[in-house]
Amino acid sequence: MNHLSKSLQHIRCLEFFSGIGGLHYSFNIACPLGEVVASFDINIIANATYKHNFDKTPVTKGIDFLSVYDIEKYDANCWLMSPPCQPYTRGGKGLDDQDPRAKGLLHLIDILPKLSNHPSYIFLENVLNFEKSKSREKLITQLCKMNYEIHECLLTPLQFGIPNDRLRYYLMARKLQEFNNDEKVITPQKYFEQATIHTSWPFECMLDNKENDKCNHWKQQQSLQLSKFEIPKLSNYVENILDEKELQKYLVPEKYILKSYNFKFDIVRPTDKRCSCFTKSYGSHHIFGSGSLIQTKNLEFTDYNFENPKSLLELGLRYFTPTEIAKLHAFPLKSQLSTNSSSKNENVFDSINDYTPKLYNCSELMLTSNYLEFPDDVSIIQKYRLLGNSLNVFVVSELLRCVLFSNR
Repeated sequence: MNHLSKSLQHIRCLEFFSGIGGLHYSFNIACPLGEVVASFDINIIANATYKHNFDKTPVTKGIDFLSVYDIEKYDANCWLMSPPCQPYTRGGKGLDDQDPRAKGLLHLIDILPKLSNHPSYIFLENVLNFEKSKSREKLITQLCKMNYEIHECLLTPLQFGIPNDRLRYYLMARKLQEFNNDEKVITPQKYFEQATIHTSWPFECMLDNKENDKCNHWKQQQSLQLSKFEIPKLSNYVENILDEKELQKYLVPEKYILKSYNFKFDIVRPTDKRCSCFTKSYGSHHIFGSGSLIQTKNLEFTDYNFENPKSLLELGLRYFTPTEIAKLHAFPLKSQLSTNSSSKNENVFDSINDYTPKLYNCSELMLTSNYLEFPDDVSIIQKYRLLGNSLNVFVVSELLRCVLFSNR
């Protein structure tokens, strides 16, 4: 199948629900010659952080109020979207398309066919359960009617060699050439009957496609039967906090632990190779289900008695710091660049092992010159909220590079 032929250097993106710019960082890595021409978000603190790092202020007009002109004036051919997840989360009310926070996405779906020039590329990230939603059904239906090729998947950073279990839904859609043969058109009904939501990486169709040389590393890994390659220890991401005053900021208050009778919250040690998903509630009294806690004392002890919370006080439990979470989310950080500047070909994310691709080298990051750094007036709890609402830059950049912007 032939796709609209536009070279990567001419990709102009609109970033909807931009947050702190996770999609922007991913795009910079996957397509360094492209450009994010505008971003849209209404969160004041997220926008201040975005401005701080990209020197560009996101548009604060509500996405559900954008007109055709508001979108077309940017002459963009790519949409990147990370809409609010609350309408679809397991812990939410499950309002789906009836949730007011879904209005922005639904409006973009409705406005898509009204544009003079439809975007050649569309990318969406959201939480598990979005794949079962009416919002997804409406999006897929619109994309099929407009002749887009669609790939969907549910993937976690663990599958990319990062010790963080953050399962997310991803959609990649690419506009196909117009043609007159109705037999080749995939109707929404046919798509839903045949659709495959990939849960392994790389996708089987990528392995069969000899023209897509962008995922050669992953093909090689598959051929060597390294699908369960060695994941690095959390110690590669965890900071050694020596300053007692600084450490106190991240120790879990005793009252939070003592109130958690029989709640089996996730405790990890630096030698472990997995931590759970960090949510926007992390760092608060919600220590159950919001993310892993690091055990800093009595590291040989793992027989946790959650029916006796007092016994857990001897473990020196602390929260991951915002910097540690940013590392696990693979955000480019200046601190990582400085520690790896001795070699132009050295992987900045040096905690990622030999089986993962050496994509994030220093010269590439210096080319983008965009790193995650929070303004001084952003509090620790605000950093946790922003990071909890973000995404994994490495995973998204690979999906953009190997799937959405592939050369097949």
